[in-house]
Amino acid sequence: MISSFTDFHARIWADIEDRLTPFPAGSKDAKILHVLPLIIEIPLGLAISCLQVINKILSFIASFSPWPRLPHPKEHFSSVLKDARLWEKLGDIESQITLGHGNPNFLCGTSTCTYQDSGDIHCRKSQWRKWAEKILPKENRSGSSANLFEMYQTEEGCKKVIDALEQLHVNSYRFSVEWSQIEPKKGQWNEAALAIYVNFCKRLRDRGITPVITLHHFSEPNWFHEDGSFENEQNIEAFIRFSERVVPNLTQAYKGKPLVEHFCTINEPAVEAFCRFVRGAFSPGIVMNFKRAATFLKGALKAHALVYERLKKFVPESVKIGIVHQYLNMIPMNPLLFPVTHYLNRLMNQTVFKFFQTGKFEFKMPFVNVTEETSLKPKTDFVGVQYYARPKLGLFGSTSDYAPMTQMPFLEDPEGLYEAIIECHKAFKAPVMVTENGISTYDDAQRARYMTRALYAAQRAAKEIGEENLLGYFKWSFTDNFEWDMGMKPQAFGAFTQDLKLKEGAKAYARINRAWRTTVSG
Repeated sequence: MISSFTDFHARIWADIEDRLTPFPAGSKDAKILHVLPLIIEIPLGLAISCLQVINKILSFIASFSPWPRLPHPKEHFSSVLKDARLWEKLGDIESQITLGHGNPNFLCGTSTCTYQDSGDIHCRKSQWRKWAEKILPKENRSGSSANLFEMYQTEEGCKKVIDALEQLHVNSYRFSVEWSQIEPKKGQWNEAALAIYVNFCKRLRDRGITPVITLHHFSEPNWFHEDGSFENEQNIEAFIRFSERVVPNLTQAYKGKPLVEHFCTINEPAVEAFCRFVRGAFSPGIVMNFKRAATFLKGALKAHALVYERLKKFVPESVKIGIVHQYLNMIPMNPLLFPVTHYLNRLMNQTVFKFFQTGKFEFKMPFVNVTEETSLKPKTDFVGVQYYARPKLGLFGSTSDYAPMTQMPFLEDPEGLYEAIIECHKAFKAPVMVTENGISTYDDAQRARYMTRALYAAQRAAKEIGEENLLGYFKWSFTDNFEWDMGMKPQAFGAFTQDLKLKEGAKAYARINRAWRTTVSG
């Protein structure tokens, strides 16, 4: 009964939304007749929304009842998604983690991004240098951050980085190739900068660590940014040229196989669209312009599809090319926020999912319509799933029911990784690689608790989608570093400090990886 009532409520608001959505250009439909039903539908929708609010309040009160209501999470992990307090019923989580056991091809690693870990000192031609100068006080800018790019340039530095990775017992390292270093001016190529990345990948491989490369991780050359980035679809060819320049160097034969076998084209295009044109936190700093956000997202998704198509013509067969998507399922804690979370979730999740399912880009909301029929058939060899939390939004920002908050600030929500893996595997119809997952905290106990629970959630999700469809898990991040518009402080995602000292809270991840290694050694 409640389910049918909820479905009816959703259909009413979907029809209201459709009637407020602009007609395509040139349409001759009768616009006045089209909106007349709103006279009845809007009051009806508001009345049903009030009843839904009452139901939510009663459900919240009932959640404190001692009566058994949810199945044991051992049998149905989805119970933990509904009530995080049920983690306690699972006992010692760490001892139950067998993710990737017996599979030598499973990638357990850690992730980073060159601009974030090396800053504007080493990425002088990135658009982020100018933007950070505009929005951040001098003491909170990136500087050289953890200075990793400088370390990549010497044998001693490479050794120090790889020694730290080995403390985590990882077999893989995901990092970005900084476009602004390699093509600082349009058509001007810095082969020496590219050679640094190629050499570092060889040093990783020499020590048994698999490199995973991201081609576009929020940072891009100033000239590309000033030309309109992916919002201007004419720029897609520039990103293709960059990819075609970089990838052959990184897929050269090395010790009997391609040097790099996993590439992520674009990191979180929906999040970047949101941050540039809705939240206004990334350059150009536009607030609440969903049309421009959708246009940027359309261009970025088409760029992935075209880069995939072009690269697949010449890369070795074993080389896999994927896109990275952050799963963000925003939950309104106040009914007044339902329209906000509804359209944010559409931009961040549903639009991307539909593009990969149908090849059609479509983003509609009242007074906004960005739609394109296309013959593209977007493909991806894997989807890089990035997950931090399912934000619960109240009128005064992010909030929580039972779980502690993190430094971000998001609620501590490792169980949501289970949902993220399953939903993205279903939507992209491709194997999943968890390319980022982590927590920003100064509390070592909280970091260890989050890591073990997230890995357990990933393990339960792997059983649902088939263990062969979960390719790997990467902790974000390798070191504390620059957190975009938030600057260098107070975020603390790193397994290591900036001077490469392993944090106590990250040792749980190292122990779990060491246990995995014992099942595949020899």
